[in-house]
Amino acid sequence: MKRNGAIDFWKFVFSVVILCFHSLYFAGEEKYLFADGANMVEFFFLVSGFFMASSVMKHSADGMQEPVWKSTWQFLFHKVKSMCPEYYVAWAVSFVIKQTAGGLLPVHKILKHGAECIWELLFLRMAGFNDYNANGATWYISAMLCAMAVLLPFFYKNKDSFLYLLAPLLGVGITGYLYTASGTLRGNTDWMGLCFRGFLRAAAVLCIGCMCYTACQKLRQARLTRFARALLSVLETGGYLFALFWTYGHGTSRMEFVILLLFAVSVTISFSHQGLLAFAYDNRAVYWLGAFSFPLFLSHHAWSGKMRRMFPGDSYAQLFPKYAALSVATAFVVFFVSAYLRRFYGKHRDALRGLFAV
Repeated sequence: MKRNGAIDFWKFVFSVVILCFHSLYFAGEEKYLFADGANMVEFFFLVSGFFMASSVMKHSADGMQEPVWKSTWQFLFHKVKSMCPEYYVAWAVSFVIKQTAGGLLPVHKILKHGAECIWELLFLRMAGFNDYNANGATWYISAMLCAMAVLLPFFYKNKDSFLYLLAPLLGVGITGYLYTASGTLRGNTDWMGLCFRGFLRAAAVLCIGCMCYTACQKLRQARLTRFARALLSVLETGGYLFALFWTYGHGTSRMEFVILLLFAVSVTISFSHQGLLAFAYDNRAVYWLGAFSFPLFLSHHAWSGKMRRMFPGDSYAQLFPKYAALSVATAFVVFFVSAYLRRFYGKHRDALRGLFAV
C-alpha cells in the first residue's frame, strides 16, 4: 500500500507529544509538557481501525471465501509481523534500561521481572494479564490486538452489516458509556468489571476508525472545486492543531471526546487525499518520519520512569533535555537494529527455517 504522507507526518508529531507527556513520571509537582498528551493515542487507534476496515473490504473485493477463523488469525498474524522486529528489539532495550539505569537491580528481581514479562511478550496485557512490564507503551499494542481479535470475526462474517451498522453502534455506544461512567478515556488499567478500560477504549476507537473508512470512500468519489479542497485542508489541519493546543494547555477532561471527534474528521480527510495540501506531505522525508515514529513511540517509556533515579538532584527543566536525548538515541538504536535484523532474516531465511523444519 502506498504511504500516506499526511498520516505519516502526524504519526511522528503525535509520537513526540506522547514522549513529552510521559515526562510526567519525573515532573513531580512541576508542570510538564502536554498535560493531556494521552489523547494522541486516539489518532493511532483511528488509523489502525481505518487500515483494518480497508484490509477486510479488500479481502471481500478479491472474492476470497476463507473461513472466518482463518481470515481473523491471518490478519492478526500479519499485523504482529508488521511490528516485528521493532516490538521485541524495543522490549529488550527497555528491559535492560529498567534493570540497570540508575543502578543495577538485584539478580533475583531481574529474574522475577523477566518471568512476569511473558504476558507483555505475548501481547496479552490488556486481556487482563497486567503484571510487571518492561515497556509501558506496549499497552496500546496489546489493546489494539485484543480488540481486533474480538471485532474481526464479526467483520469477516458480515462485512457490510459490521461496517455500516455494528461499528457505528459499538463506537458511539462504548464511548458514550465511558463518557458517562468515568468522563475520560484514560486509565488504561482501570478494571471495568469484565475488562480494562484500555480494551474498551481500543474497541470503540477502532470502530470509529472503520466509520472514517466509510466516510473516506464517499469523499474520495467526490469531484471537488479548488475552494472545497482548501476548506478540507483547513478542517484537517485545524483539527490536528486544536488537539495539540488543547492538550498542551489543559489537563484531563471530557474535552477528550471532542478531540476524538475532531481527529475522526481530520483522519478521514487525510486518507481521502482530497485536501489542497495533501501532496505537500508526500515526500521521502515525511515517509521516513512516519517509519521512525513507531520506534520512537516504543523507546521512551522506560527512560521516563528512571530519570529521577539517575539524576536525583535535577529539576524538570534539567531532566527533560536528557530524557528527550536518551529517548531519541534509543529510538535510533531500535530503528537501525531492527532494519539490520530484517535484512539478515531476508538474506538467510531458508537457512534459519532449516534449523527447525525439514
